[in-house]
Amino acid sequence: MSRRAVFFATIAAGGGHVATATALSEALHAGYEGEFETRVSDVMAEFGAAELDRRHKAQWKALLAQPRLVRWGQKVMDLTPAVTRASQGALLDSFARRIAKELNELAPDLVVANHGWLATVFAAARGRYGLRAPVGVFATEPFDASALWSEPRSELVLAPSLAAAADLARLGVPDDRLRVVGYPVRQAFLHPSTRAAARSELGLADGFTCLLSLGAEGVAGEALVMVERLLDSGVAVLAVAGRNAELRSRLEALAGTRAGLTVFGFTNEMAKLLSAADVVVGKAGPASTMEALAVGRPVLVTAYAGLNELAVVRFLAAHGLGGLTKVGEVGKAATAWRDAPERLAAAARTAAALDFPGMTARAAALIAAMARGEALPVAAPGALGNFESVSKATLAAAPGRRAVQVHWRT
Repeated sequence: MSRRAVFFATIAAGGGHVATATALSEALHAGYEGEFETRVSDVMAEFGAAELDRRHKAQWKALLAQPRLVRWGQKVMDLTPAVTRASQGALLDSFARRIAKELNELAPDLVVANHGWLATVFAAARGRYGLRAPVGVFATEPFDASALWSEPRSELVLAPSLAAAADLARLGVPDDRLRVVGYPVRQAFLHPSTRAAARSELGLADGFTCLLSLGAEGVAGEALVMVERLLDSGVAVLAVAGRNAELRSRLEALAGTRAGLTVFGFTNEMAKLLSAADVVVGKAGPASTMEALAVGRPVLVTAYAGLNELAVVRFLAAHGLGGLTKVGEVGKAATAWRDAPERLAAAARTAAALDFPGMTARAAALIAAMARGEALPVAAPGALGNFESVSKATLAAAPGRRAVQVHWRT
């Protein structure tokens, strides 16, 4: 019997979209060995919209340096979702036509898109340009969704939580096309090494250790200041500079003068680094935060960009899994965790109760059913897990709602 084909369409703007697409692809192979073939595609770059894709990624990278602008932009778009959808549709219509033709030739059994732009693209591809494969949209924001995701013609939208689903419904996605499925993470984070094994493989000494994660693009913020504060507090630091070569060079120069600092560039070993660490410090990127929690590590956030990341901060605070801290106080915040081992243990138990392995497997089961053409079950709200059942009320009750203003510099 031939294998069913699932095409994961994503956009590599930041690391989160590719991470969740890869997580779902891996989960299909792990749970249904031999039944599916999958392809994760940076779809605009790969299928004829390279210049538009390049501009989009460059603009997003530039916007990361203006987090306040990102948040205000989202608020404006959310005030007029119909206008947002119309402008997005006009921009992307020619690509929708192209991708319908390309994918009809490839003939996948299912397309899963996980970027707001792609929700618009594939609604048009299906409704206007004859794309034959059914399409599901996975909304990658864990507890929030903007008008970019609000395409009412989407056949099925998978939301990570009740909070995200509430936003999607408010902005225009019909309730009967929504399913709450949790947040999938990659297999390496579901089956991590022990702390001792990870430290041994990395050649690290024992002692309380912080992973400073600056995202795939290495958005530096006050990276050197944070490293100094952590080292001054007696905390060892694993600093991941991502693709930011200048930042990596500066960190390596500092490592030559300070003990306890180990520097990495862009790496595929984040699961191992998380296992080796005791806490994580960095930006509130949804995918990287969820990966840290899947390994059982609390996250101390020193910066956030969009409102989706603010929702992540509130979630961490509400569940005792970290929260917002000022750059200048990051050493103090880390040592507060070091000096309260019972707090670390409680955070690990809370993170485990979120059940990332179960969420990932359940999301894969739903996608498998879609690819087979089976009827999809509707889960009762009471049957949802601890992560999926997070609501707007949960987040509103979280402490520390005021933003910490961070000046992002490289």
